[in-house]
Amino acid sequence: MTIRFLLIFALIQPAFIHCQQPKFDTSQCEITKGCHLPEPKDSVGMGVAWNLLDDETLELELFVNTDQANGRYVAVGFSDDDQMGNEPVIECSAIAQQPPSLKFSFDKANGKGNERVPGNFSAHFYDISTSFQDGQLYCKGTVKVSGSSENEKVFKYDPSKEYHLLLANGKTTAKGLGYHKSQSSVSRKLRLAENSGFDKTQCGKSKGCTMPDAGSCYNVDGGIGASYRPIEGTQNIEFEIFGPANTSATNDVFVALGFSNDEFMNASSVIECSQLPGEANPTMKFSYNPVFNNTRIAGEEAIRAKLIQQSIGKVSDGSVYCKGIVNVGGDANEPRIFKWNKDQGYHLLFAVGFTASTGLTPHWGSCVSILTFLDQLDNIGFNDADCGNKKGCFQPTDCDGGCDEIASSWQVLSPNKLHVELTGKVATPNKYVAMGFSTNGRMGNNSVIECSSFDNGTFSMTFSYNLVNANYSNLRPSTDVSTLFSNQRVQFVDGVLYCSADVLVEGNANDQTVFKYEPGTNYTMVMATGETKTNGTKKGLGNHHGKRSVAPAQLLSDYLPPTAAPPPSGGTIPLVRQKRQSSQGSFDSSACGKTKACYEPTTGDAVSYRVINPSSIEFEFSSTQSSPSGVYLALGFSSDGKMSPADVIECSSLGNQALSMKFSANSGYSNSRIDGEEDIRSQYITDTQTSYADGKIYCKGTVKSDGNANTQIFKYTPDQKYYLIVAKGAASAGGLGYHGQNGKHVSSQRLLTDLSAGNGSGSTVTLVMLHAIFMTVAWMTMVPTAVIFARVLRSSWPTLKPGGLLIWFHIHRGANLIGIALMIAGFVLILVHKDWKFVTAGWGGKHAIIGIIALCLAWLQPFISTLRCSPNDPRRPIFNYIHRGIGVIAMVLATTAICIAGYHFTGNRNVVQLVLALIPISVIFALSIFFIIFNNLVDVDTKSFTKQNGNSSPRIEDIPMRPTSKTETETTWTIRSPQSAASPDSDSSRNEVPLEKKRLWVNRFRELVVYGAVLIFVAIGTILSVFFALGLNGK
Repeated sequence: MTIRFLLIFALIQPAFIHCQQPKFDTSQCEITKGCHLPEPKDSVGMGVAWNLLDDETLELELFVNTDQANGRYVAVGFSDDDQMGNEPVIECSAIAQQPPSLKFSFDKANGKGNERVPGNFSAHFYDISTSFQDGQLYCKGTVKVSGSSENEKVFKYDPSKEYHLLLANGKTTAKGLGYHKSQSSVSRKLRLAENSGFDKTQCGKSKGCTMPDAGSCYNVDGGIGASYRPIEGTQNIEFEIFGPANTSATNDVFVALGFSNDEFMNASSVIECSQLPGEANPTMKFSYNPVFNNTRIAGEEAIRAKLIQQSIGKVSDGSVYCKGIVNVGGDANEPRIFKWNKDQGYHLLFAVGFTASTGLTPHWGSCVSILTFLDQLDNIGFNDADCGNKKGCFQPTDCDGGCDEIASSWQVLSPNKLHVELTGKVATPNKYVAMGFSTNGRMGNNSVIECSSFDNGTFSMTFSYNLVNANYSNLRPSTDVSTLFSNQRVQFVDGVLYCSADVLVEGNANDQTVFKYEPGTNYTMVMATGETKTNGTKKGLGNHHGKRSVAPAQLLSDYLPPTAAPPPSGGTIPLVRQKRQSSQGSFDSSACGKTKACYEPTTGDAVSYRVINPSSIEFEFSSTQSSPSGVYLALGFSSDGKMSPADVIECSSLGNQALSMKFSANSGYSNSRIDGEEDIRSQYITDTQTSYADGKIYCKGTVKSDGNANTQIFKYTPDQKYYLIVAKGAASAGGLGYHGQNGKHVSSQRLLTDLSAGNGSGSTVTLVMLHAIFMTVAWMTMVPTAVIFARVLRSSWPTLKPGGLLIWFHIHRGANLIGIALMIAGFVLILVHKDWKFVTAGWGGKHAIIGIIALCLAWLQPFISTLRCSPNDPRRPIFNYIHRGIGVIAMVLATTAICIAGYHFTGNRNVVQLVLALIPISVIFALSIFFIIFNNLVDVDTKSFTKQNGNSSPRIEDIPMRPTSKTETETTWTIRSPQSAASPDSDSSRNEVPLEKKRLWVNRFRELVVYGAVLIFVAIGTILSVFFALGLNGK
């Protein structure tokens, strides 16, 4: 019996162990641990989870779906930015046939690969569990994240920092992690201590969100909302629901989400996040509001088990939160269970309160949302809170026959596309709400966009045209215009009509009704509502009976609302745009240097600043611009006069948004938006004024300047001198565009409290630019020219000795001395720029160290030359080898330093600059090798010349290629007549090229080659100098 039991146990033990192997559990994500799980399209399936136990201990999980564990990894990097390079890494990897384990590694700078951290750090990892099961490699463990004194590349957690988690997977070896190819993902910037809850940074990106503000709530001051993300190919929606929880008495709380056709709670299906008495955590459930109370649904638990998956929830820090995937196809036997109608928008009703054994008690707080479509990332519905900001609106109230709450909005998506909304009270079908685009201030002869119903049919959006000649008529489209309306949303509920669509407005030569939008044209918006008419096959819009209003003319791209509607008589409206007086302001330059400091780099652009106290600064911006939309004037604060890194405050209109002051940051050679900047801006920039008048944008505001947890937000340091970088240009919805060649200016270095700093320009860029030009000309032109003359043309012009010295020596010495002078000047310039401080960090440090060694060797050469012995001294070869060797080493080092500068210090043409910098030294080496071979193949020992003596026949004499003897004061050449080795009449003499011609050709060839090389050196020095000057100016 015992043997049989042991045999059975041996058979089932592997399966038992297999079942017990750990795997990644997503159900606790955002509850007990933070998670980053990339979208399926971004990976084969991988993820990371973390739970910070204290400031030195991190519980970490990593997994990846893979075909085998051997030689595979999944790793997470902890980075200050969203780029891979120069950050610590924790990996889950299986090297060769070894079992999976957690290890430390490090991503090299600039994404140049990964290296495993050497040393034994097993004491940093404990409670480790790993597995490879069902195609998933998994590691979990507790990691000591306090760093290591043995190696600074071991991850050290900083509680004050936010991290981007860089997740990647691929193949690995004992050396380090292999390239991940496309298998990588970057998380939002987050604090590891914040491992759960609602992530609003993904709203409008990967999920739709509704978060009513206090003005839409009763007894709730924000902190309530929901998100929704339809899962493609299914009837499922992933919901998140959160709200405030008064847990002073009990944790039995709820936040409920009702789906209503109107703004009332009765007859609404509900999905709730509730913790009923006896439950450990809140979960998602179904319920129903029959009137103004909530009731439980019989059999709901069974329905819930079938329709709600992965429901998780928690109550903490005064809030309740749930997340789950809900099948919104409804229940065939229970109509009170929420069933999603994709074509319908919902008012989302929120309620918060306490629970009892019978369910939800009457709520103590509630909110209502605008009309919302659950399959849209951005809420769809007429939201007047966005009027004048994200869209232009016309909401008339002055109609003679009553306006029936008609309203319209428009948003310019592109030069040929508008997003249009129309809404109004409409009792029955066969009605319309229409908006005309008039260029003459009248209702006639203009294109119309309408939402209408004919013959008791459904409402839809289309074009028409109001034609006025002898009679009025409403022309219908003569072509199929349905394809010109995309993303169309139509809702007709309880007598309220709402329609929206993205409308192509590029006109149609064959159809007069199709509206053609002209961006530079002022339009008078005409709104009307009434009945539609059908007479046989002829259809049209009926008379509005006074339910009509006309707005002042304006550019459609200018979303600021008009001050007042004109009288309803329909008279011609002056095409003058009115502005909100509350937003007006202008730059007062007379106060500059008195009550505020100013920097006005051009006559049309200016910024001012006034330090109120160390934590508060008042800024003004003024800039000449052709439009108030899609433009910016930005002010960067730099410690070294460079564009990056720099904190930025800007006066901008992103795309078609209204002007406002914002924070941004310069990184690399571009400007980027800051995560969560809108929320920070609302607290840190106050007392703002904006306007556009007389062709100038203007912004003024008081900025809280004592810093933020987000280090990209400007923080003022009172004793620091700043370079002010002012730039202007075009802006889009994505951020600031390139400022152009003349759109950026750098001030002199200044304290912000110095009111008299004025318009002095910064010399920092000029100093660096001159340093680059001087060094480039010295090493790319002068030194190579000196080298090539000495190397190739020593035997040329042997009888020409200006000042007692040969031509080649004059050029060799002169070019080198000019090069050394340029080197000294360039070295002094960069020392002044760096405030006489030596920096060794990064590529700048490598460039500096290599460059200084090259300069020292170059400056040593003139002193070594004074120690040379005479040409006939037996020790002269030793001098030659030292002199030439030092020169070669200096040239190699200088070329390396210039290559580093060309590849790393400018934003453009990096590879081109690298290649150009390598050409001079390559030419020198190539010609040296060529002429060594050439000299061995061609007889060039002597050079012949012909001397004419009166009428006698010319005398041919040979001058040796090398002097017979040399002293410090003269060079001796022994001239001899060539011997005739053969008779002039011999066959060989007739076939051979005369010796003197051959030698003359050889020397001319040498000279031509050197002249060509010098032209190359001059061209390289000039081109590189221009490129460096442009690059260092950000061009």
